[in-house]
Amino acid sequence: MLENLIQKIKELIDEISGIASVYEYEPEKFENTPVVVIVPSSNEDEYKTSNENTRVYAFDLRIFVNRSVAPEGNDVDEYADRILRGLVDDVLDKLDSNYGLSGISVPTGYTFCNMTVSPSSWGIAGREDEYRVAELDVRCNVSVNLNLI
Repeated sequence: MLENLIQKIKELIDEISGIASVYEYEPEKFENTPVVVIVPSSNEDEYKTSNENTRVYAFDLRIFVNRSVAPEGNDVDEYADRILRGLVDDVLDKLDSNYGLSGISVPTGYTFCNMTVSPSSWGIAGREDEYRVAELDVRCNVSVNLNLI
């Protein structure tokens, strides 16, 4: 189920213009930015009945913007922050408007319920503090029929 969810989220993020690459793993180096990295962060399981559980699959979605690249006449730090703010809004809008992940294929016994996304933290990252980064918390709620898995 994790793979199905992460691929569908990646598919949605790939549709956003202005993002150079989307990774579902943490690469050692980025070719170009802005870049989005989507990685699993945690799982939760809640007992419902002897036949059904609810699982929460959580992901960290990080957006990286290079702090050393800006068009002529722009302050590089201010430019990176402005680009990042716009991309955070774009990602939130894209995922919020697709909270049901329409078209997702799920294994037998699983029923996708909904997805929520919220901004969680901002910071600086990289070897020489070369990236401005924002992290979003993505949570996917899935109902699991224990008799069918």
